[in-house]
Amino acid sequence: MYIFILLIFFLKISINIAFPSSENLFNNSNSYGLEIESEYKFGGFDFNGDGIQDFITSHYSTKKTYVFFGDIYIYGDQRPLKVSMIDGINGFSIDINQSDLRNFFICGDLNNDGYDEIIFRMENCQLKIIYGHAGPFKNDFSTFDGNDGFVIDYVNSPLHPWASYQVLCDHNGDGINDLIFNTVDDVYVLYGLNRKKFPTDSGKFDINFVSNGTFGHIMQMKNTINFGCGDLNNDGIDDLVILSNKIGSVNFGLKSFPTQYNPVLNGTNGFTIDIMAYFHEYINQSGFGDFNGDGLIDMAVIGTDLKSIYMIYGKKGGIWESHFDINSGNSSEVVKWVRDISSPQEFCDSMYVGDINGDGLSDISCNVFSKYTWGVYGSTMKLPAVYDLNIKTSPLFGDCRGFILLQTAVTFSAWTDFNYDGIPDLIIQFTNLKSFILFGEKTKISASLNIINSSIGYNSNGEYHFLDSNFNPISSGNCNVQFITFKVLDSIDASDLLSFSSSNSTSSDVVSISNGELQVFNTNRDPNFLQSLSNVLFKTNRDSSIVTVSITYLNIINDTIKIFISHPTINTTSTNPATVTTTTSTPPITATASTGTTTTGTPPITATASTGTPPITATASTGTTTTGTPPITTTAITSTVTTGTTTTRTPPITTTTSTSTATTRTTTTSTVTSTHVQQNNTVNNDCICIRGQICLPNSHICVNQFDVYQGESCFQLSCALGYDCIEQSNQIYKCVKKDSCITCADITCKSPHHCILALTTSQKCKYQPTCSN
Repeated sequence: MYIFILLIFFLKISINIAFPSSENLFNNSNSYGLEIESEYKFGGFDFNGDGIQDFITSHYSTKKTYVFFGDIYIYGDQRPLKVSMIDGINGFSIDINQSDLRNFFICGDLNNDGYDEIIFRMENCQLKIIYGHAGPFKNDFSTFDGNDGFVIDYVNSPLHPWASYQVLCDHNGDGINDLIFNTVDDVYVLYGLNRKKFPTDSGKFDINFVSNGTFGHIMQMKNTINFGCGDLNNDGIDDLVILSNKIGSVNFGLKSFPTQYNPVLNGTNGFTIDIMAYFHEYINQSGFGDFNGDGLIDMAVIGTDLKSIYMIYGKKGGIWESHFDINSGNSSEVVKWVRDISSPQEFCDSMYVGDINGDGLSDISCNVFSKYTWGVYGSTMKLPAVYDLNIKTSPLFGDCRGFILLQTAVTFSAWTDFNYDGIPDLIIQFTNLKSFILFGEKTKISASLNIINSSIGYNSNGEYHFLDSNFNPISSGNCNVQFITFKVLDSIDASDLLSFSSSNSTSSDVVSISNGELQVFNTNRDPNFLQSLSNVLFKTNRDSSIVTVSITYLNIINDTIKIFISHPTINTTSTNPATVTTTTSTPPITATASTGTTTTGTPPITATASTGTPPITATASTGTTTTGTPPITTTAITSTVTTGTTTTRTPPITTTTSTSTATTRTTTTSTVTSTHVQQNNTVNNDCICIRGQICLPNSHICVNQFDVYQGESCFQLSCALGYDCIEQSNQIYKCVKKDSCITCADITCKSPHHCILALTTSQKCKYQPTCSN
């Protein structure tokens, strides 16, 4: 039964960044076979300095470790890749057996010479480092003599999780990676050197050079298990995460440390968190990157039980609390990721963080022992305080938002750009012991509803197919829209109902969240899914006000439609008489004007008066209008006196005219009365948001009332009513008034690019400013 469920799940979700959904779909264009089994793997480093990423793997059968250089063409399209191909030109072997390794490899440039080093943690707790270089390379590398590599040696630790972890990052802010590792009693920070090799005695580096301050500093912390590094406070210096068998901590990096650094964390120098280390010393329990696109580095940490991930958002400046509450529920500071909030599942045993879909945001990928491997792409959308990856709208089940691969083996995957296209590729093994390099692909999606009329008139039967014949949807890219959410933004009436009926040509799942909120899912990933949305229906029995319905999909589609659900009414009022007096002093002339009365149901009506010769006698009209059309607002009419011309008044007006005669001095007084037709619920405000949100007046962005928002980009956010979020330049999004067109004055192009006007197909704006290539 379990296998059957897995198979259904596997077929349902498919893979979304060009990862095929089964091995039957693997081919030379989307993957490369790899003949290795349950091995330690690491990728994404450049050992030989050619600018192309390499990867390293152990090999149980040969009891050696192999470095594969990352140029796909040097293997002559021989498939699968085998360790027997390694010849010292396309890579090299290392005389280190997997059974002698205590932990996974880490790689990075420790001496700032442009070549990444390879660092091994041995079972006897030694650290062995091989210096990266341009070649030549010799197979069966084993000379840790201080020149090609060296050893960091210290007293052997007993077989328990302590003294088992290492990490690379720039913890002292000098621009060079530091090597941070642990013993049972201490944490050692070995500072990286600038284009030098570390001093050794017969290839062994004395760790006393760290403890005495010559090449680093120590922290007296016992029983540490797991480390992580990244710049969470965004001050340009990497911070150190330390997890142990008790409370965890984040220690901010500094430009200068004392030889022994044992801080009391108070928010200015770091903080504590209620996360302990998981007792597998070889997992990556934390990672750093910009997950929400705000330009700040964030931190993700796996919970001790492996059933949660805490995403702590980075900030720049200010003071952190001395103890950070990971369960505060404040989604602007921390989001808890789970899979099935009602019964949380184990869903992350080891984490990788990086931009795996090429969109510029950091993503998370996790392995689950002998079950599956998944990934969720970074997004600028605001997430809830608890983010359930098991719900129908989960990025695991949607195109271009994540992926999931079932039946992956117990060994952890690795990422490297093997085919040198700028997108990381996934090195992964399945439970049938077959391994592959799956080529990543940049996600591309563009979609628009192109709504024709955003205001829908009153219908006496209370039914509104507000998209029927009212939109021209388009979509493009290698991904499909996963779902659409329809939501009544105003107060909900008991008689309101949003519903949807699937068409014969498109299969859709419908989830009714409430009578005022509806989600329609693209079940079969149909590229024509958007066309089926004409079947959405809003019904109501109320006869008042206006209903606003939002239509959204992530940050890609964000439209609103106003439905006038009130019966049209006419409110007639009269203004006070306006008196116009004209005085002439010329000889007597009698001006005669025609007198007329008009009743009409539609505008326009023109009142005309004529005079013979100057001087002029005043001609005035009193207007009375009766109309049955929907509400129209008019302004009061003021009489105009002109010599020898015709005066035309705005509708609707019914005129009567009086004639007067003067001898020496003629004075005529006329009375004007106008009719105002008023529409209820008219709000004259340029910054209006839906209920529960506030409008930022400078940017016209709508944000939740209690959220803290920095920046002026509306990407993934709503704009005030009457404004659209439009990409102006270089992925900069601004709220722009719907009835206006943006110009070059509204955008900023990064040098050397400059603004140009591109012809568009829009009926409203003929040109669109953009930045030159």
